Amino acid sequence: MTNWYVIHRRALTALLAFGLALQTATGMPVNDPQLANLRDNIERSYNTNNLKAIDSIRLAILNIGETAAEDSARRDLATYLAAYARLRQSLLVADDKVLASSYLEDCIIGLKGLLERRDDAQARALLGSCYGASTRYHFLGGAWRGLEAGRQIARAVGQAPDNAWVVFQDGVSDYETPMMFGGNKEQAIGKLQRAAALFAASRPAGSTEPVWGEAETWLYIGRTYQALGDIEAARAALQTGLAMAPDSRDIREALAGLR
Repeated sequence: MTNWYVIHRRALTALLAFGLALQTATGMPVNDPQLANLRDNIERSYNTNNLKAIDSIRLAILNIGETAAEDSARRDLATYLAAYARLRQSLLVADDKVLASSYLEDCIIGLKGLLERRDDAQARALLGSCYGASTRYHFLGGAWRGLEAGRQIARAVGQAPDNAWVVFQDGVSDYETPMMFGGNKEQAIGKLQRAAALFAASRPAGSTEPVWGEAETWLYIGRTYQALGDIEAARAALQTGLAMAPDSRDIREALAGLR
């Protein structure tokens, strides 16, 4: 069975989250400056292990959702980001079974409600991520949750095969899944490189600034090359990611771990 806890403790995003700079095939709203700023603050707080700060940011996001009752797109985006905040919090308290599990259940409940209103591929991929991360805390139900995680991500790929975040998560799944259960690191490289190209193509015309998600993709390209034994390619990929996100704790740790 896939070690989904490892996926999400290392990742972004997600798992990676998730794509405010992108237009999904099913219409998740984009380009909301206030919510984009709060999303970025989640990452800053994650990189500094500030659990309470993420709580405050999540409350601000939920408040926006409550006051946007007549703007269904903004309300749903707030729900999505509140779930993402819970996933990030679960990683910071991973050794506290009760608290981490409760965070992930909040994530799952919120996203299931969102998907009843709006069948969005990125929200579905994030739901798969939350189910996957929760397998660590459910001994008897872990197998079912792992299967549900895979089912949700596979459905997201079917819905939006050219969505960078969805392709990214599909590649991460290939990287993390043991070969005996269908994992394939060579296949993962192809998907992750395609995700990186899709992220780059989504930049505004004339912009050289990386978009949300590019750095995380290069992190996993680096990890996959390392697993395949190509340390120089791994180093180059991680350095590409670090140039995009110099504050990323995960990329710095991956670079320090190269041998």
